[in-house]
Parts: sequence; C-alpha cells; structure tokens
Amino acid sequence: MDLINTIKALEEAKDPGSEKTEKVKSKKSRVRIYDTIADALKAGSYGQIFSTKGADRLYVITKPTWGSKSRAGGNTKVAKGFTPGSSTPSSKWGSVKSYAVRTMKKHGKQKRAVSTKKRSKKDN
Repeated sequence: MDLINTIKALEEAKDPGSEKTEKVKSKKSRVRIYDTIADALKAGSYGQIFSTKGADRLYVITKPTWGSKSRAGGNTKVAKGFTPGSSTPSSKWGSVKSYAVRTMKKHGKQKRAVSTKKRSKKDN
C-alpha cells in the first residue's frame, strides 16, 4: 500500500504546466499554403513560392517547357516541386528563392532581380 500511495503522490505532484499546450499563431510566413496545387495555380502568378496542406515540400509556379501534355487544355502554369532531402534540385531556401526570382524575371511581371541584396549564409 505504501508503494501505491507514493506513486499516486508523484502523479499528483507532476508539473501541471506540462499538460497545457498553448496555441501559437504565426504572424509572418515565407510561403503561402493552399489546399491543393490546382488552387495555387489558379490564384498564383509566375515565380510564386507555395506549399500545400498535405505536402512537406515547396513548389514554384512556372511555365510548362516541353511536351504536348504540358500544354494540353490550355495549361500555362505548372508547379515545380522541391523535395527536402533531394539533391537535385536542392530544397534549401536559397535555391528555391533563386529559382523563383529567375522564373519571375523570365516569365512574370518582374523584369529585374527581386532580391538584389546579398543573402545571409543562413538562407543558403
């Protein structure tokens, strides 16, 4: 009985703060999250970086480059994916951002480099 009382006392003395979880709302994000890729392609513009709710990868909206399937049905936008852990193309933020800038410069409204300032080493 002494052992059972000791265990109960230890459980009651447990830190009550550890059971509480606080909801944290992010105030700023680098990418927009869409429900599906199709929604992102409809709403986004060339060079936009986005992700979807179910994915752990980043996408950039770009133009289809070759093949009849790419342009079938009037497709003028496709999503290029960047998967974490993959080496080609790299999924590091610097690589994704530079691809998005090149895409905006080539296909979008932006005709000069968006990010002309030097990137910090933590972005690469």
